[in-house]
Amino acid sequence: MQVIGDVIRLNAKRYPDKTCLIMDERSMTYSQLNEQANRLARGLLGLGVGPGDKVAILAFNCLEYPIIVYAIAKTGATVVPINFRYKKDELVYVVNNSEPKALLYGHEFEELIGQSKPSFELPLKLISIAGGEIENSIQMSRIMDGQPSSEPEVVVDPSTPAFIMYTSGTTGFPKGTLFSHSAYIEIFEGMVYEGDLKYDDISLVCIPLFHNGGLNGVLQPTLTVGATAVVMSKGFDAEKVLDAVQRYKITTTMWVPTQLTMLINYPNVTKWDTSSLKKIYYGSSAITPATLGGSMNIFRNVGFYQWYGQVETGMVSVLRPEDHRERSQCTGREMFNADLRIVDEDGNEVGEGQTGEIISAQKPLGMIGYYRMEEANASTIRDGWIHTGDVARVEGGGYFTIVDRIKDMIISGAENIYPKEIEDVLSRHEGVFEAAVFGIPDEVYGEAVCAVVVAKQGYQLQEQGIIEFCASRMSGYKKPKRVVFVKELPKNATGKVTKNVLREPYWAGRGKRV
Repeated sequence: MQVIGDVIRLNAKRYPDKTCLIMDERSMTYSQLNEQANRLARGLLGLGVGPGDKVAILAFNCLEYPIIVYAIAKTGATVVPINFRYKKDELVYVVNNSEPKALLYGHEFEELIGQSKPSFELPLKLISIAGGEIENSIQMSRIMDGQPSSEPEVVVDPSTPAFIMYTSGTTGFPKGTLFSHSAYIEIFEGMVYEGDLKYDDISLVCIPLFHNGGLNGVLQPTLTVGATAVVMSKGFDAEKVLDAVQRYKITTTMWVPTQLTMLINYPNVTKWDTSSLKKIYYGSSAITPATLGGSMNIFRNVGFYQWYGQVETGMVSVLRPEDHRERSQCTGREMFNADLRIVDEDGNEVGEGQTGEIISAQKPLGMIGYYRMEEANASTIRDGWIHTGDVARVEGGGYFTIVDRIKDMIISGAENIYPKEIEDVLSRHEGVFEAAVFGIPDEVYGEAVCAVVVAKQGYQLQEQGIIEFCASRMSGYKKPKRVVFVKELPKNATGKVTKNVLREPYWAGRGKRV
C-alpha cells in the first residue's frame, strides 16, 4: 500500500465479499465500499475536483463517511474533516483557512451552513450527503449516478497531502496539519503491527470520524488489515456501547480515558457479555491509575494498549499488554517505525530519571507542516524534528512517562508543579469522579494550584477535605490552594479536558496565554 485509496482497492481484490463496515442495520463489503468510492471519485472529478484541491466533510458518523474519504483520496485531492461540534465562527474559520473546492455535509448541518455561507471567502460546491438541500447544492447520489465503478484514472503521488487534520483548538483557533498519503500508510502499518490487529478482528469505533482517533487511529488501521469495523453514531452512550460489544462480538476497540471512566462507573457493567474483547486501545489524554486499574479489573483477559501521539506527529508510541504488568504507569516506548527523543531546552537528550520535551522525527510519520501558518511551522518543526510541547521522564529501556504539557506546568514560588501528579492523587479519592488541575494567579507566589472536581454520585465533598487529602500524600507546595466543584468538566470531541476554558476566567486581563 502506498496511498490512502490502496487501503480499500487492494482489500476489494483480496476480500471482495467480506463485510468491512457495519452501522446500525446497514453494512457494506469491501467490494461495495471500493465501488461506491470509485463512483463518487469520478463524480467529484466531473465537478472539477482534482489533485491539489481540498474537499471538506461535515457530518456525524455514518457509513457514507468512509466512502467520501476514500473517494476524495482517489481524486488526488486533500480530505478536510470538520469537527461537527463547531459553531458558525469556527466553521467559517476552518473553511476559509483550508479553502476547499467542495463541502459534503449531513442534513443536520443545513442551518449552520446556511448561516455561515455568506462569510465564506471563496465559492465552493455544496454537496448534500442525504436528505434536504441548501440552495445551489447538489445531492451526492446525483453526482454518483451513471458513474463507472472502476478505478479513476488518476495517479496519486504518495508524498502529496492526503488530509488536513485540524487540532482540537484547546488554545485559540485550531491549526490545520497537512499529512501525506505515505505518512498515514506508515502509521496504519505501525498500529497494525504494534496493536496486533488481525484479519478476523471486529473493531468498535466509538470516536468521531472527523477526529484522528476515530478515522486514523481505529477505522483505517482496521480496514488496512482487512478486518471489520462497527461504527457508532455521535455521542458516547455506555449502554449502547456495551450492547454493541455483546451483539457484534467486538474484539478490539479504542476507548479514551473519559469513556473508560464512564464505563467502569456504569451500573451493572459486568452484566454484559464482553468476553469477545481481546484488545482495548486507549490514549488521547492522560489516564489516572484509578481508571486504568478499574478497567483492568472489569475487562479481564483483555490486552491493554496505551497509544501516544499528536495530530502533528501521528501515532508514535505504544505501551503493549506485556508492558502493563510492571510499567502500567509509563506512557510507552516508540513504535518500531517511529523515532523519538527527549531533550532539554538546548536540544540535548536527557538521561534516565530526568525530564525533557518529547520531539518526534518529521519523517516518515509526521506532518508536512501546518497549512498557511509559517510562523507556527518555524517554532514547531526544527531541523526535521516536531516539538510536541509534552514533558516526559525517561524511564530506561526505551520507555518514557509523560509528566504534563509544558504550557500546563505551574510555577509557584520558583517550584515546578505538574498538574498530572496532583490529578493522579485526586483520582484515588473515593468520592472523586474526575478532576482537572491548573494554575491561577497568586500575588505572592506567582501561581497557585487550583483543582476543579466532579464528585461521584452520592458524595458530598468539601474543599478543605480535598486539600487535606492531597496534603497527606504530597509535598505541601503541590496541594491545591483552591478547590472548585462542578457537575462536569469541559471537554473536546475525544474527551480531552479543555483546560483553557477552566483557566480563562482567572487570567482574564493578565496577559497569560491560556
